[in-house]
Amino acid sequence: MQTHPIHVLRAAVVALPLILGITGLNPAPVMAASQCSDLAAGKCSIQLSTGITMAYVETGPESGPPIILIHGFTDSIRAWSFAMNALHKADPSLHILAIDLRGHGATSMPPASNCAAAPENCFRVPDFANDVIAFMNAKNIKQAHLAGHSLGAFVVQEIALGHPEIVEHAVLVATSTKGADNPVIRDFMVKETIEGSWKAALEAKGKKYPTDFYALTPLDANPGVREWLANTWDADPAADPATLVPLIPETSQVRLGTWIGVAKAGLTLDNTERLKELKVPTLVIWGIQDSIFFDDPDQKALRQVLEGAARAHGTVVYWKQYGVLPLPPPGVQESDIGHMVQWDAPDAVAADIESFVKTGAPTKDLAHSDKAPNISHILIEPGKATVLRFGS
Repeated sequence: MQTHPIHVLRAAVVALPLILGITGLNPAPVMAASQCSDLAAGKCSIQLSTGITMAYVETGPESGPPIILIHGFTDSIRAWSFAMNALHKADPSLHILAIDLRGHGATSMPPASNCAAAPENCFRVPDFANDVIAFMNAKNIKQAHLAGHSLGAFVVQEIALGHPEIVEHAVLVATSTKGADNPVIRDFMVKETIEGSWKAALEAKGKKYPTDFYALTPLDANPGVREWLANTWDADPAADPATLVPLIPETSQVRLGTWIGVAKAGLTLDNTERLKELKVPTLVIWGIQDSIFFDDPDQKALRQVLEGAARAHGTVVYWKQYGVLPLPPPGVQESDIGHMVQWDAPDAVAADIESFVKTGAPTKDLAHSDKAPNISHILIEPGKATVLRFGS
């Protein structure tokens, strides 16, 4: 059991038999599309008009309906790999692409000359969204179904709100209306970790915050950080423990510029009012033991604004819960599906995405953890999910 309300992300995250490149300043080598159908085959990369060299994998025919999968904070394509494989198996005709966001995985960092002094100015959600739009342009994709997890879900929100004409369906996994005032980001990630122990350790070595931190990694701040990651940030009791092992070294290599930039920019993000103008058909997927975006206030506020969008614009929105056991009082995932939904229950998430893009609605099936000690065994109960629909 973790001791912090964050054992978060990766269990899904952001997924699978990996081999991914570590986040670095240099992009992954370019390969032909046929060579990067999954992580085992390696990643392709493409130069974007935003100046970023983006790594990606893709499977399925280019003529098929495009679905773009976008991972979360400090994650990579790996976060979606299991669900991506399940989605491709369910319908090989889909053109499925998964990307590494800027400063993550094998995608390049924005230049230190522009960003090191204030990383939060280069890792805003609109920056990530502009990269995704540039990626679509570079791949000649005029319209796509977009699915994002956590940070990736905010990126999907941004594109759906600013460019609804290029989003056929939006899938938001583990999301909220805002990052502003989020206690996990504010207290655990920024105050305690980034500007707490890591900052103190590096300043003791003569490094200036944040400029000198930009190209460094958590390993530079704490040589034992991989154990910390295994017990907190990359921990997930609902995931197969073996699938989490490759995540630790990868996460430990994500540049501090990314950690600082995303976390600090996230604390200024608030889409509460903007989401009332959402006009793209949307599916929200939420794990009941999400220890970052809680039922109250996050999901309560999200359901309220999405219901408002449905009333005002006729937008069809579904909100679906995974899991049955509420988050325990300590606020830490212990016994059911949590923040990393697509990692914990990749087949179920793939089934919901396939159903939503084809029929306009998710399945009615409930995915939840088995009883302890078999928490990582996911059970499916047909027709028993909590699914709310807003809009006609």
